[in-house]
Amino acid sequence: MSAPDGPVLELEEVTKRYGGVTALDRVSIGARRGELLAVVGPSGCGKTTLLQVIAGLTDVDAGRVAIGGRVVAGAGAWVPPERRRAGVVFQEHALFPHLTVADNVGFGLPRAADRRTRCAEALDLVRLGHLARRYPHELSGGEQQRVALARALAPRPAVVLLDEPFSNLDANLRLQLRQETATVLRASDATAVFVTHDRQEALSLGDRVAVLNDGALEQVDHPAVVFHTPRTRFVATFIGEADLLAGDVSDGVAHTVVGALAVTGVGADGPVDVMVRPHEVVVDVVREANATVGHSEFRGAHVLHVLALDAGGELRCEVPHTRALDQGARVRVTVDASHRLAAFPAVNRPTSSPAGTAPGG
Repeated sequence: MSAPDGPVLELEEVTKRYGGVTALDRVSIGARRGELLAVVGPSGCGKTTLLQVIAGLTDVDAGRVAIGGRVVAGAGAWVPPERRRAGVVFQEHALFPHLTVADNVGFGLPRAADRRTRCAEALDLVRLGHLARRYPHELSGGEQQRVALARALAPRPAVVLLDEPFSNLDANLRLQLRQETATVLRASDATAVFVTHDRQEALSLGDRVAVLNDGALEQVDHPAVVFHTPRTRFVATFIGEADLLAGDVSDGVAHTVVGALAVTGVGADGPVDVMVRPHEVVVDVVREANATVGHSEFRGAHVLHVLALDAGGELRCEVPHTRALDQGARVRVTVDASHRLAAFPAVNRPTSSPAGTAPGG
């Protein structure tokens, strides 16, 4: 059991299986009061199962779950969902169409004297107090999502669980709502677990980011650490665009075909693959070229170019749209990250082989 100042939410060695499939594999994670924990991973990685285990919608096969210092699953304990103090915001909102906005928000509240007051407070928190008498079909998709959030917050839960709540919204509304949701959660000092498959959403929302893959927790840390210093190849290439550049490490420096790069993450000298993100690649049109510009992808403010290295392999670079690089142009490629780059021991490459391949991420 956690101390009063310890984690509000704790999962310890949680395992959940469905037949021969392990949906969660010894997952240990926690969240403190007021923290927004973003859980990200590909489809089928166990994200939704993780929320269901916390909420009490499914039991664990091993390990334990504690909320507010109270064991709610595992270790011989089982607390039903309605007694876990966990508010859930579903992907489909799950509002009752025959109830007004106020009645939807107050649905899970006890019939106490302050019920109406608490409903009003929760609606004011999401800036929808003026719509209290409307019905769900009279609201926009974004307004319905905010009502769902108000309903989850109204009982003052110990933890709020959000299951990809913005996935059905258009891009502009999704961006607006995720910013508003983060503001509301922090204003209410809520502990929240936010599940998403959108890596940018996870990085921008989470105080910490947890990366799941095939039911296993690959890494959990602050967004900048996960992005710049991934622990595994999967995290490196999933959490953002990345290429792996072959090199040989000596005393913390990887010698590659684009120069010497300071690296971290490897404990011994030898062949490595260095993670390089497109914005860290520098290209110059000079006589001493070492690459050729391949195809390009226009992204509005920036253009992504694929560079074919003379030594073999490719690197991607991202440049402002105002800087034109013609296909077939000869360029000099270097890397400028202003920090140590993550590196991983090379797989199936002997120490004596030349560095120079850059498989895409």
